[in-house]
Amino acid sequence: MISDSITFGTTAITYAITYSSRRKHVAIAVTPNKRVEVLAPSHLDQAAIQDLVRRKASWVKEQLEWFDQINNLTASREYVNGETFLYLGRQYRLKIIYDGKKALAKLKGKYFEVTLPEHTRDEKKREAVKRALWRWYRSHAEEKIGELVQSYSKRLHIETPGFKVKYQAKRWGSCSKDNGLNINLRVIMAPMSQIEYVVAHELCHQKYKDHSAEFWQLLRLVMPDYEIRKDNLKRDGRMYTI
Repeated sequence: MISDSITFGTTAITYAITYSSRRKHVAIAVTPNKRVEVLAPSHLDQAAIQDLVRRKASWVKEQLEWFDQINNLTASREYVNGETFLYLGRQYRLKIIYDGKKALAKLKGKYFEVTLPEHTRDEKKREAVKRALWRWYRSHAEEKIGELVQSYSKRLHIETPGFKVKYQAKRWGSCSKDNGLNINLRVIMAPMSQIEYVVAHELCHQKYKDHSAEFWQLLRLVMPDYEIRKDNLKRDGRMYTI
């Protein structure tokens, strides 16, 4: 593995290069821990890679800043009474009640109510509330997203694929080589219009694995205003932290 760096404005971008004889194209990735990685064919020299990173520097900087904001928001989660959490684009305040047999979350009016056993120790409280909320979010995300996968599969005239809901810091969704979908748990915090965009986007990859002109044409066919939804998700996504 080789390290190199460039300067973009006042920002120094250091990146690691991993060569592979099996790789045909260059790929740049920014990980949640703010590591910039370049995956390159073995024949490509460092100068060519550096030119590519310079061309993509604006995008790389944007990703680094985004992870800064995400990490700060995630660190600020305390899981205490009065803290707000989003669901389908609406804010709900957390209310903790001590009269249950196990940690359980539910939506009631304007509140996320989390019931904890009375004997829950203070040092265990935060983790218990967090786990209860995550279970609730996962259950409801699987239900809502499952409905959308079926609906948009019909519109696209494709077989309804299997899907998984899981927490991801970076990607809102992905489509595997065997057409399985992965949808980010955090997207259930977004308005339905943005969730629909993520699902429709990934389903279009069932027909086109890349982001070719044909891919975007297909997405526009089933979702004429996808660009607005995409921009809204890009703007608001940093708020979707559980």
